[in-house]
Amino acid sequence: MICAMPTLRRLSMIAGVLIVATLGALAVRTVVDVRVAERDFPPPGTIVAIDGTKLHYVERGNGRPVVLLHGNPGFVQDFTLGPDNLADALATDHRVIVVDRPGHGYSDRPSDEATTPREQARLIHELLERLRVDRPILVGHSWGGGLALVYAEQYPRQVSGLVLAATRAYPSAARADPVYALNRIPVVGTLFRATLLPPVGQRLLERRLTAAYAPDPVHADHLAAARALWMRPSQVAATVWDTRNLQLALADASPQYERLAVPVIIVVGDHDTGIADSRRLAAAIPGATLRVLPNTGHEIPLTRPGDLAAAVRAMP
Repeated sequence: MICAMPTLRRLSMIAGVLIVATLGALAVRTVVDVRVAERDFPPPGTIVAIDGTKLHYVERGNGRPVVLLHGNPGFVQDFTLGPDNLADALATDHRVIVVDRPGHGYSDRPSDEATTPREQARLIHELLERLRVDRPILVGHSWGGGLALVYAEQYPRQVSGLVLAATRAYPSAARADPVYALNRIPVVGTLFRATLLPPVGQRLLERRLTAAYAPDPVHADHLAAARALWMRPSQVAATVWDTRNLQLALADASPQYERLAVPVIIVVGDHDTGIADSRRLAAAIPGATLRVLPNTGHEIPLTRPGDLAAAVRAMP
């Protein structure tokens, strides 16, 4: 026993060194992967500073203004990829602004935890004022639909209509995602994102995108961009906190939906797990229109851009 103690101590030291070395190697690999991702998928638009926060946006076309707000995670490519993308479809007769929400794509995030939907609405409102965009139609997909609802409640006279695609509208009763919860733990989450999550998260990302697209196949170029940019530690942090923060924001906003005084069109796929919330929202908002798309899942901006463009053009 006396001889065994030094051996156990040495083994523990060796194991500790190996763990630290492995985590260090993974962290270096993550830094390299981020640089490669941002080299291969550079920002396609313009970056401006709003109150010290850099926001990235893409602008196309002329005419009635439309602002496109992506989901969680997401980026401007949700609306700009592919020959039949929504941004180009609308740009033939609209001024289209596509925004990377704070912490996503190439937009900065002032704080992982404190950049709430209301703060994001404020930053985007400041951006639109800078660009002299007056009373746009807001098109929000998924989390971005929840943000559009918060924005319309926060700036009721600065919105001319809402098109909500597969929108979040009410707090979810689903059990909290343990991977997301782990990422929100101080220090532990930061270390996890920088080391173990990137290789594990790639498989998780592909499974979730496949489910979101179903019954359609995943667009290969969208998957490639998402693999590169969504798994960056900074965007993962934005994603996990956005998930929590939207729950709180929708709990506050949803009792006010009956007071919305702008035209609202809700577009949802019949295969979307959130279709019940879309029906509930349509019943809550006076005069709202609900359009249910057959054989369609959650990723409507990429699978049914024509239907979303038609909804925008139906706005009075």
